[in-house]
Amino acid sequence: MAVAAPPENAFPLQVLVPKRETGADSFLSKYPDYDGRGVVVAILDTGVDPGAPGLQVTSTGERKVIDCIDASGSGDVNTSHTVTTAPTPLADDGSGPLEIAGVSRRTLKLNGDWKNPTGVWHVGARLLEQIFPKVVNSRVKSREDENEFQKVHAQAVAKAMSDLEKFKTAHPSPSQEEKGEQEELQACVDVLSAAAKKLSMPSPLADVVAFHDGDEWSVAISVSEDGDMTSVEAMLPFRVSGKFATFGGDAMVNYTVDVFDDGDTVSICIPSGSHGTHVAGITAACFPDEPARNGVAPGAQIINIKIGDSRLGTMETGTAFIRAANACIKYKCDVVNLSYGEAAHINNSGYVVNALAALSKKHGITFVSSAGNNGPCLSTVGCPGGSTSTMIGVGAYVSPEMREAQYSLLRKCPGQNYTWSSAGPSTDGNLGVDISAPGGAITSVPTYTLKGNQLMNGTSMSSPNACGCVALILSGLKDNGVPYSPFSIRRALINTAKSVPHSEPFVLGHGLVQVEAAYNWLSSFHDAPERQLWFDVSVSLPHRPVQRGVYLRDGCESLAQPVQVTVTVTPRYPMEHADFAQSQLDLDLRLSLVSTESWVTPCSHLALANASRTIPLSVDTRGLPAGHHYAEVQAFDSANVKRGPLFRIPVTVLVPKRLPEGVFTYTEKLAFNSGEPQRRFFQVPDAATFYDVSVRNCCKNNGRYTLHAIQLEHNAAYNTHELDKTLSFSCGENEETLHSHSALGGAMLELTLTKWWASSDVPGDVEITLTFKSLQNISSASSLLNNTGFQKVLVRNGLGPCYMQPQCSMTHMTYAVMPSDRSTVMPLGERDCDDTGVCQYQLQLTYKLNVPKSHDISPQFRWLSGMLYESDVHGQIWLMYDANKRFVTSGDAFADRYSCKLEKGDYTVKLQVRHHSVQTLEGFKDLPMTVVTKLASPVALDIYESQLDLMQSRHKTTGKHMPTGLIVPLFIKGTNSAVEKLLTSLPKALTSGLVLEGHLSFSKPKSPPSGTGKPTEPDRQPFSVTILASSSSSKASSSSPSSPSSSSPTAAAAKAAPTVTPSPDNKTDGGKADDSKSEEEESNATSTKYQEALRDFNISFITKHGDLSQFSSLAEAYPDHLPLFVAHLTALYNKMESNGVAGAVEVVQAAAKVISMVDVKEMASVLFRKKDNRSDADTLKSGAEKGRAALQDALIKQGLALSKLVNCDKVSSSGSTEADSDEKTAVDSLIESLGGDGDPAKFKTCLVAAWDSAIDTLETWFDLWDKSVLCLSMVNQYYHAKGQNGRAAKAVLKLLDSSTTGMKEEEALCKLLDALDYGHLSAVRRRALHTKYPEDYLPF
Repeated sequence: MAVAAPPENAFPLQVLVPKRETGADSFLSKYPDYDGRGVVVAILDTGVDPGAPGLQVTSTGERKVIDCIDASGSGDVNTSHTVTTAPTPLADDGSGPLEIAGVSRRTLKLNGDWKNPTGVWHVGARLLEQIFPKVVNSRVKSREDENEFQKVHAQAVAKAMSDLEKFKTAHPSPSQEEKGEQEELQACVDVLSAAAKKLSMPSPLADVVAFHDGDEWSVAISVSEDGDMTSVEAMLPFRVSGKFATFGGDAMVNYTVDVFDDGDTVSICIPSGSHGTHVAGITAACFPDEPARNGVAPGAQIINIKIGDSRLGTMETGTAFIRAANACIKYKCDVVNLSYGEAAHINNSGYVVNALAALSKKHGITFVSSAGNNGPCLSTVGCPGGSTSTMIGVGAYVSPEMREAQYSLLRKCPGQNYTWSSAGPSTDGNLGVDISAPGGAITSVPTYTLKGNQLMNGTSMSSPNACGCVALILSGLKDNGVPYSPFSIRRALINTAKSVPHSEPFVLGHGLVQVEAAYNWLSSFHDAPERQLWFDVSVSLPHRPVQRGVYLRDGCESLAQPVQVTVTVTPRYPMEHADFAQSQLDLDLRLSLVSTESWVTPCSHLALANASRTIPLSVDTRGLPAGHHYAEVQAFDSANVKRGPLFRIPVTVLVPKRLPEGVFTYTEKLAFNSGEPQRRFFQVPDAATFYDVSVRNCCKNNGRYTLHAIQLEHNAAYNTHELDKTLSFSCGENEETLHSHSALGGAMLELTLTKWWASSDVPGDVEITLTFKSLQNISSASSLLNNTGFQKVLVRNGLGPCYMQPQCSMTHMTYAVMPSDRSTVMPLGERDCDDTGVCQYQLQLTYKLNVPKSHDISPQFRWLSGMLYESDVHGQIWLMYDANKRFVTSGDAFADRYSCKLEKGDYTVKLQVRHHSVQTLEGFKDLPMTVVTKLASPVALDIYESQLDLMQSRHKTTGKHMPTGLIVPLFIKGTNSAVEKLLTSLPKALTSGLVLEGHLSFSKPKSPPSGTGKPTEPDRQPFSVTILASSSSSKASSSSPSSPSSSSPTAAAAKAAPTVTPSPDNKTDGGKADDSKSEEEESNATSTKYQEALRDFNISFITKHGDLSQFSSLAEAYPDHLPLFVAHLTALYNKMESNGVAGAVEVVQAAAKVISMVDVKEMASVLFRKKDNRSDADTLKSGAEKGRAALQDALIKQGLALSKLVNCDKVSSSGSTEADSDEKTAVDSLIESLGGDGDPAKFKTCLVAAWDSAIDTLETWFDLWDKSVLCLSMVNQYYHAKGQNGRAAKAVLKLLDSSTTGMKEEEALCKLLDALDYGHLSAVRRRALHTKYPEDYLPF
């Protein structure tokens, strides 16, 4: 085999972080000292790992990262709990290390060298899985599962199974006693098996101790299971020490700390993802020994500001942005990079947008941000980068060298923007993308990824590249004392950007960044009168909102005359104070206005002083061909045109394809020879409700394409009406794919198809077919009330013939929950004041949520949903906890992104809303929480074509051919068996006001011709069914929430009382009616009913309030009325804990009374009868079930009371008691009732025998492992007392699985596992105690 010749060329390291495309490499060669030194860059992102390669020092040896700030608050630890000791360090007196109690329930042994002159220790704890990135959590847990635990557990299982088999072999016919031993061995096997199935290795729990050493706050963190912190080194805040620490082992997570609120809050700053470190590496990484790997500006320093909340999967929040803005001001940052963004409903507006814009307007900070990765359609720029005037929005460019070195592609292609790079204009007419920069890089990522570097691409990468270019420019300007402003920087970058052939300005912006050209521009024109100001440009068009540019999108093809536009230009200065007074006074610009296209006509000249001026503009769209058109009106200073435009007025016109009258299908064959997108625009017919797009490969070449379609709606984000598909043709010619989507009638549709950027050099030919269709709901009905029966819908076909196949499917159920606790509006701390020192306020609302069975749940606050940057609210976040205060999940403004599968149980949701106005927050105090639950399977409603068919439930519609213009009525039935089944499965109280949400569609579901993909219903529209409560459900819902659960034996026993029960003095004849009753008899009957009603009221009073003052008289009057004695038992049981031994004795005796009143033989004869033809069978069965419930309840309460007496230290084996005389009397009475013949020596024996009897009776009639019977202090202690720890542990495990429990049960199980020599299991469960039962709620 031939050996390949060694390569002649070394790997092009300089392409890993591209610099040639922007001229950064040549600039650094010419000016090596202008490498970013002297420039501070704030990185607002997921957080930067200060231990990642290249992020330790600058090119001059300074510290690279100045500070690490977790602005999200997701790493906060509540350390408000304090412990006070003597001041430290203490003299070594041989007594060992100083010990304090930790919040983690560990005893913390402190380092003797720590200096704490006050002796006040702030302690807290935090589960690391809540702040670790997901990749670390999965790695740490999987490694731990593979360690010694599995080995030890396997040995324990093998031994338990071997012991069981040996016993079975030795005892083939076991005696009753031997059966008990065998059940114990079997229980040990069951315990090990159950523990292995459901055991989850707990996350490491970090103990956190903060203290003040007299000069600064110090923080010590340890994950040691024994609480030993004697060798832990206390950390200073990173801004002070520049040091970070590492959670070692398999985690490899670097972290820093800070302290707030006078020690009550410790912030642990850990990157929530690798994104931010990669961004920082592009901007400013420095490798002194390998400079070819440097970032763009290796001399720059970094402020690491984490805005990606770990609780929200790295989502940014308003709270984080406000804190980040404050940090940028505090550290006097020169430039900010933000590689984040969302689709916003409103441009250049909102509290967060204004706060970030103020960094440039008020504080002279240049702001660079990503334009978004949502292309190729127009108007897909994200917020804030592509929608905010003061920010520099950056698109993503890929060069031939990047394709070769970064992506290892075979073919070379011309440079272009990536396919997905967002395109302007913004929906209010601004260009959106200002410049482009290389959008891919291979550079540093956090150490926890276990990678030295990684390839990433996106405008998230182009933005920090451009930011690094700005840092180079600022470095040179600062070194030479050249004045500048964020606005002159922006103007320079735009005016000197390099154009790229065949690139659209919507995607490229004004061109590629050119560092040296921009630097020279700023150096040459630093004394320009407009250096310190920016120009606000607002555009007014007839019947349209004010915009930042001219954007004619809908209806421009029908304009008969040029559009007359009014443009207002206002010079704005960053600060209104004396320093700028003379500049404002001297401003006197003589501007010449020039259009880049002949179809836009501006006025020729504008004299502009420090005041707003209005100018006319004419846009003549007549004669423009179908497609997209862009022009600019550029304003030049007549005295020095070399400066380039001082401001620009963008003009965008979209002209749609014209379809012949009555034709609603368009077909075109498209040829692709480059990565340039093919855009087509259509004015959607008013009647259209959906469209089909078919794409067919017409050549032998396989290829990857992006199909993107968008319609815009006023004050709605671009993705409101969006179709975005990636098409991969791999089968050659004639391969076809079909996609359908809803249409917004009357609004322009952009349909864009483009080759994927990595294969744009491969020629391709495809045919697209677009068809508009119409099945309109002209009645606009979109909901119904289930008790009204049905909803009539009128459907019209407004376009060509089609087939109607209506479907109405409910996919979710929703209900509203009102706040259970409304806190007072409170001011936030110094950490959350704005740049002027104005304090922000918070409102916290608490909601109680009951989940009746396992469901996917999404809590939503719909008044606040869907807005972040453009919202007037400063910040919002909700956290959910289980009944034990354990954090479960969280969410923020984008409600549809957050759902969680919850198990049955009770949960608490806490919402925090932030605003600077107390009055605004007061208005949110009654904000409802909408609970959205995904149904296990969709519920289809029945649809009929006539009301008569609906009434008789016949001839459900399946489909119908619809000629043009036909109107068909449809009748949607509000309920059917599927709906009733769903409602029956829910608690009655929940069904009142429940809303079923889903969709209504009329078109036939579409499947691709090739058979690939899922059928779609393109014309879906929201539809809902509101469930109104029936009279029975209303009664159910009005019952007291404190009433016992219907699943509990106590509740069932309480319901044993019939509505009317014969009194002992009035016998009845079985309830037969007698129409010939005399008036005296009727009067007696009325009196009897009154007496019984009064009796039942007194019984209910005993049950609810425990008042036994009437019991004696009631018992005398109704000695055989079982519900009375059940209520008596319940009242005594509820007071047992507080009444001590005497209370337990009373319960034993009261339970014995109830047990004696139940005829178990009669009960069994009724309940176990397979067939009962008696006329009163239902009545007998109901009575037997009530008796069974009363028996179960009494046996459980008796067993619990006996358990307490058996294990009570006050009662000795001789029956004597150390209690008072009342308890002595009670015990003596019990001795006699248990058959002790008055002999105290037999008392303990009698108690145990009674306990055995209660358990035996329970096992006779009930499943001892059923959740309604299983009780920790009875079953567990019963088996434990008999030395059967396996059965006791099984009982506790069953109890933990079947109900909401607490620390008591967990601790009992751990003791039993220790007794069984299963220490490996008890150790894991003890470690998990803080996870399951935290001391307090996780803070916001």
